Amino acid sequence: MEQQSQGNLNNRDQKIAELEARLTNANQIITNLQKQNIDFQKNITNLELELDEFHQKSQSRNNQSLQPGQNQIKSSGNRRIIRKYRFSQLSDWQFYGLTSLVVMSILLLFGVSTLFNNQNRKSSKQSSHQQSKNQTSATSQPNLSLAPPNIPVNIKPLAQTPIDQGYNLPHDNHSELTYNVINSPSFKDSEQLNQITQELTKLAKSKNLPVENLSISLIDVNKQTISGYKQKTLRYPASVVKLFWMVNLEAQINQRLIQLDNNINSDLDKMILKSDNNAASRIVDMITNAQSLKNKLDKEGFTQWKKQRQSINRFFQNANYQDINISQKTFPIPDLKINEPQGTDLQIRGDNLQKPIRNKITTYHAARLMYEIATQQAVAPEYSQKMLNLLTRDLRREAWKFDPPNLDEFNPVENFFGEGIANEKVQFASKAGWTTSSRQEVAYVTTPNGKTRYILAIFGDDPAYGKSRTIFPQMSKLVFDRMTNSNRQ
Repeated sequence: MEQQSQGNLNNRDQKIAELEARLTNANQIITNLQKQNIDFQKNITNLELELDEFHQKSQSRNNQSLQPGQNQIKSSGNRRIIRKYRFSQLSDWQFYGLTSLVVMSILLLFGVSTLFNNQNRKSSKQSSHQQSKNQTSATSQPNLSLAPPNIPVNIKPLAQTPIDQGYNLPHDNHSELTYNVINSPSFKDSEQLNQITQELTKLAKSKNLPVENLSISLIDVNKQTISGYKQKTLRYPASVVKLFWMVNLEAQINQRLIQLDNNINSDLDKMILKSDNNAASRIVDMITNAQSLKNKLDKEGFTQWKKQRQSINRFFQNANYQDINISQKTFPIPDLKINEPQGTDLQIRGDNLQKPIRNKITTYHAARLMYEIATQQAVAPEYSQKMLNLLTRDLRREAWKFDPPNLDEFNPVENFFGEGIANEKVQFASKAGWTTSSRQEVAYVTTPNGKTRYILAIFGDDPAYGKSRTIFPQMSKLVFDRMTNSNRQ
């Protein structure tokens, strides 16, 4: 709450400073206009004097050719034109009116900003109260509607640029923030699910795929049961890690540590829908306050940088996501012209280049987080709903086959779980990962009537899984058939 209050005060101070700057600029503009008006009036007066002198000199020469009164009419006509133009400029009372209008506008803006701050404090308190209430409430069927939560929009995200060693690292404000679901869910063991996971391992063996590098987690959401194969073994998650970065970002938005704007929304969409590494890199910079530096840091500087980057690990570790490491970016990052880790991103991988420190999670970590999103426990219900909407995939063939969301990288449906059940009537939300040496995915599947709801996470941490285009669709189809058939009985 202290961080939240401080954030509100900082926002208010920032808005006041902006309004004061606008008032100063407005006063300067008014002063310049007044000066210009005075100079213009002087020029008009000089012009009138010059015209009078000109007419006096020319009067004697033109008296013979002009009829009586003609010269006076011409002279007075010129003066009327000059006076008309002069009076069209701003007079003193108009300047004072303009000044008053600017001051009243500034005061009005200040009043509106104060009102918004009060509303933000009130909504933040309600969100915190609702969040604590959700931790003890029973789970419910999520609504996969596309209505986004009502979240304040304010500032732009941090710019992402590789910077030199002399860069002053920003103060770490996020290290004490912890994921709101502190304790692991209480799932029961299930013989039915055990049989399914055994079938999955047999299927992998029949395809000559190494099961020692395979991990599986399967959760029946309705029955609160679980089964797994090597589901507590830490493995490389590839782009599945972006699921965790999304949850941390939403948690910081909820706590007002980061304020949402259109650029952040755009990056979040790209990171989840297209698995875009450029967007993911900017989000990691933002949520950890530890940007990628192109040069390595000295010992003291790197210690501080590493602490900030690893705040994302502590966020989940303090909520019983044991031994999780998600502090490494995914590569390549084209916007930074980085194909492989360099500078601090290489430094954080340790001194052993043959066995670098990499992201490591378990299928249970991935399945648990997806379960908490699907049951609207992650951060708060409205944030869980927003994240679930982002993860939802369109399994119609014309959507995933002929109009994939990502033309540059892998198709998140083709060769993955979604392809295996594309002809089924289901609601499907997933995050997939793929490299030439691995294949990973976690998905939430529910039938329209809600009788079947399950979460499946599979990591194949071996080049054979990365190469196989059929194993994940086949595994997905097997699980779907077994789960739906058992619920018909």
